[in-house]
Amino acid sequence: MKKIDFQALLQKTELKGILAENTPKALILNILLMLSAGVVLLVGFFLVYLPVTTHHSETITVPDLQGRKLEEVERLLSDLDLRYIVADSGYDDQQAPLSILKQDPMPNARVKINRRIHLTIRALTPPKENLPDLYDSQVKMADRLLKSYGFKSGKITYVPDLGTNAILKVYVKGKLVSREQIKQGYPVEKGTAIDLEVGDGMGNSELILPDFTGKPLVEVEVHLRGVGLGLGRVIYENNPAKEVGTVLRQNPPYSADKKIRIGDVVDLWVAGFEPQKD
Repeated sequence: MKKIDFQALLQKTELKGILAENTPKALILNILLMLSAGVVLLVGFFLVYLPVTTHHSETITVPDLQGRKLEEVERLLSDLDLRYIVADSGYDDQQAPLSILKQDPMPNARVKINRRIHLTIRALTPPKENLPDLYDSQVKMADRLLKSYGFKSGKITYVPDLGTNAILKVYVKGKLVSREQIKQGYPVEKGTAIDLEVGDGMGNSELILPDFTGKPLVEVEVHLRGVGLGLGRVIYENNPAKEVGTVLRQNPPYSADKKIRIGDVVDLWVAGFEPQKD
């Protein structure tokens, strides 16, 4: 048979009697009991309840998500007890659509369980930007300008023109875009390659060699200057059958579709006598 501690029961009974009394001693004891109970509750809240519910001291290392596909990131974060939110979108032609461009917090940061990771993803379709006016600018300047607008330099085709490396025509996906269209606003997807037609300058230009035979020397001289060719030697020959000053032959000799570089000289044989020098 369990022994009853009559002394303890007596003390408890006496304590209850004191607490029930309407005396200063009873008031002080009641206040002390309430304070003790409050301390116990606070200690229990901060040292027991809060750590259990918030996983206190439990942290996770944030993985590097940049460059990964969104569907892969979703599985990875779920396995790590982390969440995510797509906070923004951007464009980078080096990344696949719906891949991660930026993240916050950064890789290797320590965060609590269930923390939300803010993501910036690469948009499905590239944004559009108005094409800058490239006409008459130089190739190097055009390349820098295209990159600053988010475009790429495409195929560069050199054509005969006096303007060395000057932009003569602009093409987008094989379609010619005029200066007037650009000035009105011509939106193109970022990352698009812009093809250019560029002048090669006088030193590299070629043209079909004209046939000067049978024409007056004065007319030929004007023609040569007009097409960017030089007059070489003029050799006079006595030829009664031809009018004086008529071109008899030339060097390089004429032939169908024969080309000559701009700046080259043409030697002429002319009917008549060499003029006397003063």
